[in-house]
Amino acid sequence: PGQHEMSPVFCVANQSADNNVLFMELMNLQACKLGLQVLFHEKPFAGINGNGKHANWSVGTDTGLNFFYPGKTEEGAKLFVIGIACLAHGLAQHNELVRCAVAHAGNDHRLGAQEAPPAIISLYPGQGFEAHVESICAGGDLLGYKAEKKKQSTGCSAAMAVESNVEDRNRTAPFPFCGNRFEFRAVGSSQNCSFPIMICNTVMASGMAHLAELLEGGKNLRDAVAQMYVASKHVIFTGNGYSSEWPLDAEKRGLPNLNTTPKAVATWASEKNKKVFEKLGIYTAEETEARAEVMYENYITTLCVEADTMVQMME
Repeated sequence: PGQHEMSPVFCVANQSADNNVLFMELMNLQACKLGLQVLFHEKPFAGINGNGKHANWSVGTDTGLNFFYPGKTEEGAKLFVIGIACLAHGLAQHNELVRCAVAHAGNDHRLGAQEAPPAIISLYPGQGFEAHVESICAGGDLLGYKAEKKKQSTGCSAAMAVESNVEDRNRTAPFPFCGNRFEFRAVGSSQNCSFPIMICNTVMASGMAHLAELLEGGKNLRDAVAQMYVASKHVIFTGNGYSSEWPLDAEKRGLPNLNTTPKAVATWASEKNKKVFEKLGIYTAEETEARAEVMYENYITTLCVEADTMVQMME
């Protein structure tokens, strides 16, 4: 077996998701011509790195401002802090939705080992930014975070250190910061990326809506952002997601550990989730419930096909 990586040029989310599906179709067609088989299963071989998709995702304005780029101006730096506050709020309030976005039979075998993130959804903005969040919660200003690139040793005495990202990209994190975007690392290789990205947009929009409500209610910007961080900083984790201590710590923080698809899908159509989908004009309550039925059916069908195939091979 061999594992290969395809890294496309970034573009608008809808187009990027379409390009990804087209690439999968072309892979299957070309492999067939060569008498080969492409495996999009998330974990075809035990003990070896599985297959996944890293959905690099950011949110920007039509004037060119990126919510997830620290920026070189005061405006950009403040927007960065506000953007992550909105994302942290959405992930904290709707953690189960993000887990459901990557829940299916193949991914159950992959998550939690060999460079795949755990099933516990947390946010990794970097240790430097985590300290800045604590400062804001303690009454500090929104500004003050210094996004400075660092030098990374190559481990070779004959080579110079190379420039690395502003924050270390934690490979055990499901949602790490990567300099000007976040990388949703838990997406399965057989998935259409449009659904996980739609959920990322949903939780971000939920955070933005909450911030707007606080501001419209009379709070100033600093206090509104600080309040959001105080309520959601438990979702920020900058440690080792593979450690045996993390599930225990996550439980204390109130983060769910939905380590199988049935556990995850059971939370999808909760009243809280129905309300956020309706509020944002995404799904009606009936459509949310229908989506859960589709996810269950997909999971059961996949397991039945795999079991039937195994029986036929043994016979």
